[in-house]
Amino acid sequence: MGAAHRGAPCCAPACRSSCLIPAFHMIKDWFHPRVLGFLSVLPLSACAYMSQVGPQKGPIQNKESSYTLIEVKSRADIPDNGRSYGLNQPPPRLKGDSYSDSIRSRDTLRFIITDLSDLSPFYSKGEAFTYGPIEVPEDGAVAIPYIGEINVLGLSVARISSKLNEMVLPVSNTARVTVGRSGRVPRTANVIGEVKTPGPVPLERTGITSLDLLAASGGPTEAEHLYQYTLRRNGQDYLFDYKGFRQHAFSVEEGDLLSVSTDVSNRFYVMGAINKPTTVPFPVPNPTLADALGAATGFDERRSDPSGVFVFRKGNPDQVFTVNLKQPDAMFLAQRFTIRGEDLVYVTEAPLARWNRLIVQLLPVSQLSQAAYNIDRIGN
Repeated sequence: MGAAHRGAPCCAPACRSSCLIPAFHMIKDWFHPRVLGFLSVLPLSACAYMSQVGPQKGPIQNKESSYTLIEVKSRADIPDNGRSYGLNQPPPRLKGDSYSDSIRSRDTLRFIITDLSDLSPFYSKGEAFTYGPIEVPEDGAVAIPYIGEINVLGLSVARISSKLNEMVLPVSNTARVTVGRSGRVPRTANVIGEVKTPGPVPLERTGITSLDLLAASGGPTEAEHLYQYTLRRNGQDYLFDYKGFRQHAFSVEEGDLLSVSTDVSNRFYVMGAINKPTTVPFPVPNPTLADALGAATGFDERRSDPSGVFVFRKGNPDQVFTVNLKQPDAMFLAQRFTIRGEDLVYVTEAPLARWNRLIVQLLPVSQLSQAAYNIDRIGN
């Protein structure tokens, strides 16, 4: 009986109680406050370790077929220069010079007729006979008392005076006619958009060019290469970049509208393990990779991996350029590598950066578990 009973499990109540005591202490140890504190924050620490600011160096270099990876190790690997400027053409002339000294509609004229003969209808006891001011109508026909009607459009003031002196002879051969222009509605072109003083610009002299028009508005509010310049003439738009607008100056016509707007293609993006991820307007017309990194105030020394600097460029096909800035020669390449509009410069994170985040998360956990252990001891 005793031998047979020795190999079988103990079923007596006292025996079962003695078997449960070690198990109870094991469970109590697992639910110890220090252990619980560690286990409660461990998932969060794991998340901190797994999180990252973007793709890592390895996955980018083990590329998919959707883009072409180009490793920049020498000047031969650098692509062609960036954006080309100045390829625009000036608009055709439609109206000719907008300014002319000749009389046009809505000019204001004053006619002065002097005659010393008291038999003349223009005699006014020693004072000149004055007629006007008269605004020139659209058809240009102006009627002068006792003289008749004359069309003044396109004539100079001197020519009008000469013709009237001929026309007045049948009325009085002693009368003399002088014509003066007392006012005119200015012909204008307009400048709108991102300039310092938008609004109409009078065209009151000959030879006013597109550069004069821009200067009259105070010029762009920022560097000129950050804008595009659109001229609307007779319902047609003509687009210029900063260099084309400067090199191909053209004569301004009445009714021209110049619009200055931000050139959204003259910007790039800097992301990743850097001090200041940002969207950057071109600091110069053709910025380099060095300009891009400088605009982001450089690498984040705690997280960045200088051997993993990438330039993502949209195209057909898309391209990814990789530069190892841990190599001394790569510093010269960074100064020669031209950034294009809409490029994305990305700096990968160093492998140890994720471990650092894990350690930072675990340090408060150890302190919390120690505090829980102390409280537990006080309670016991």
